[in-house]
Amino acid sequence: MLTLDAHVKFFPFPTQMLSVLLFLIGLAAGILVNRAADNLPYERSLLAAPCCAHCGTPRAKLQNSGSLSFILRRDRCAQCSAPLSLRAPIVEIGTAALFAWLALRYPIGVYLGVVCFFSAVLILIAVIDLEHKLILNVVSLPMTALAFLTSPILLGGPGTTIESLALKPYWLAFLGIVTGYLVTLGIYYLGVLFLRIVNRGRAKKINTVAFGMGDVKLAGLLGALVGFPAIVYVLVYAILLGGVGAILFIAFRAATRRPYSAFTAIPYGPYLILAGAAFLYFGPELLARALGA
Repeated sequence: MLTLDAHVKFFPFPTQMLSVLLFLIGLAAGILVNRAADNLPYERSLLAAPCCAHCGTPRAKLQNSGSLSFILRRDRCAQCSAPLSLRAPIVEIGTAALFAWLALRYPIGVYLGVVCFFSAVLILIAVIDLEHKLILNVVSLPMTALAFLTSPILLGGPGTTIESLALKPYWLAFLGIVTGYLVTLGIYYLGVLFLRIVNRGRAKKINTVAFGMGDVKLAGLLGALVGFPAIVYVLVYAILLGGVGAILFIAFRAATRRPYSAFTAIPYGPYLILAGAAFLYFGPELLARALGA
């Protein structure tokens, strides 16, 4: 029986070498993620050079890599001397480390490549949401369509055979998308209703909700990635993680004696992504525990 990763037996590749190779590919992917995070929120082309966040001057070519910039001490804008964000090297090294770990977890092949690709997409969404409180349609919607198209690979796992590719994964991915959309859309409208009630009689109106429409579309993407019923658990875990994160945020503000508003907007995208990534990487194990199998 021919598997999607059957070429491995013909071209053996030591796991350690594969991990090093994926680490280097992850560094390159991190550079692309940083460029996209710098350009997409401002509707600039991905081909455009990233600009300094302080003065808008395009960065030097050497500064395309945050890690290299810090190693060579070229981590400041040549025009205004503003420091390069630590996000750049953190994203590059973090993406590289994640890719290297995935190479240790999965055999070389199509499944590994697809999982690495969507991991980079989720990192990009998380970075933009943390920095701008935005989940961009230009990222989430095309990636949802692509995740749906590749669902036989994603939901079949690394041992998927060519002969076993069928319509069932498409159906599970479709149910995952619909469930993700409908549940978070319901939460979004409950938040809107809550704000209308709270804003009655208030001089200073509140206009933030727990889940925005970007989170709704992200939930659809995660539903395509992990399928049904995993998306249900992803949403539950994301809400729990969000609650823990909110408590830690409040505790940090209190410890540092900084003012805190009860309606401070906290990006929910990263919590959805953490829960979704957990099921993307450990889906069968987590589902078995959740279902008591």
